[in-house]
Amino acid sequence: MKENVGVKMVETEEEKKVANDLVLQYHSYVPSIKTVGRTIKYLISFENNVVGTFWIGSGFKPTPKAILNYFNVGQKDFDKMFNKVADNKRFAMKQSIKNVGSSALKMIRKRAKEDWKNKYGDDLIAIITTIGSGKSGSVYMADNWQFIGETAGLPKNRTSVSMKWNDTTEIKKRYVKPDGKDKKKIFITNKL
Repeated sequence: MKENVGVKMVETEEEKKVANDLVLQYHSYVPSIKTVGRTIKYLISFENNVVGTFWIGSGFKPTPKAILNYFNVGQKDFDKMFNKVADNKRFAMKQSIKNVGSSALKMIRKRAKEDWKNKYGDDLIAIITTIGSGKSGSVYMADNWQFIGETAGLPKNRTSVSMKWNDTTEIKKRYVKPDGKDKKKIFITNKL
């Protein structure tokens, strides 16, 4: 099976369009190609046909407590390592093909550290993903990602969990306390 699965970092405008189209057509709960900050996109192939895409990029704030606890740091110390921890921005497959998703994750995990260093100059130490919409995260668990907790959950009126603030005064004005609903499971891999 592994010999039939391939992973390629997106480099051309044509490849970028393919990756974007896959997200727009097949991503189950965030069919958007907009991201903030750094992003590396990968195309996943099976038997020489593109069947999916996986994106990593900049994390988000406020950082969930489960992530801070995993690294045993507070927000200020995590901010210093922010560019060393990537967030799985999108993972979309045209169809479910047994073992292709977990095989692709393994291939991406093994090359992501070098790709991140070459593109951004930072040493990648982990990739984090959040799983919502009643999903189990089985594809991540099949690649031995570790479940580390849940997000606090956001109010229904919040349309995005990615927030960018200009300063601490603005975050205090705009921050909405989580209500515990719509929590997402958090998985991490540091076996890069």
